[in-house]
Amino acid sequence: MFVFLFLYAIIYPQSRLKKVRMQRIARMKAMEKHHGYKVLTMIHRREAISFFGLPAYQYIDEEDAEQVLRWIRRYRDYPLELILHTPGGQLHASIQIARALRNHPEKTRVLIPHYSMSGGTIIALAADEIVMDKDAVIGPIDPQIGDLIRGVFPAPSWIYAAEIKKEDAEDSTLVMSDVSRKALNLTRTVARELLDGKIQNEPGGQERLDNVVEKLVSGEMIHSTPLSAREAKEIGLSVNTDFPEDVHDFMKLFRPVKKNVEYVG
Repeated sequence: MFVFLFLYAIIYPQSRLKKVRMQRIARMKAMEKHHGYKVLTMIHRREAISFFGLPAYQYIDEEDAEQVLRWIRRYRDYPLELILHTPGGQLHASIQIARALRNHPEKTRVLIPHYSMSGGTIIALAADEIVMDKDAVIGPIDPQIGDLIRGVFPAPSWIYAAEIKKEDAEDSTLVMSDVSRKALNLTRTVARELLDGKIQNEPGGQERLDNVVEKLVSGEMIHSTPLSAREAKEIGLSVNTDFPEDVHDFMKLFRPVKKNVEYVG
């Protein structure tokens, strides 16, 4: 009985996951035909179907970067469409993906059905076109600095703490402040690089570009601030809200761990 239960715990979730993945692939092929793009998804969420049935927390990391870059190289002669649903993740992996998408020779667009925060926003900035559901959100891209001992906080906050305490600041705070300044410089440089040519083509374009970058990077907003499609447009980003309904149908194939919301449909 123990062996049976053990095998069931392994085989059943995996068989269900395989079935769902086949359904997702079929939907992706249909979207490619309908949209006219090669489609890639990067979906980070806790799913009810996983190894041993246990949910896993997911975020952008170097393995995601490897796979996305491989996909971009493979389809370098095709227009690309990336469906993004992510809380963010590692800064270096997000920048690597964004630069590869920015340098793709054909048209690129990012579709955001629900949210694409932090590193996900960095990736979205790289696309030729950002398509958001009218209720979807992106977020600021101020880097988060720290460790398990001191805690992880926004880079501007470390700088603020060091400036307020001055000579009374601990050495670790001064070090974090120095790292934060360098991280902010990197993020500003990358944001300008990704948005180059997308905002400046109008009168006062360079000033508008600087304002967009500062709005996203400076720490003026808390890191979890949700920026709607309308708010993203207001700060100067070019966002399209003509969102394809079949992407929402595709997202239904990702089963949530929690089922607190129910309705008859």
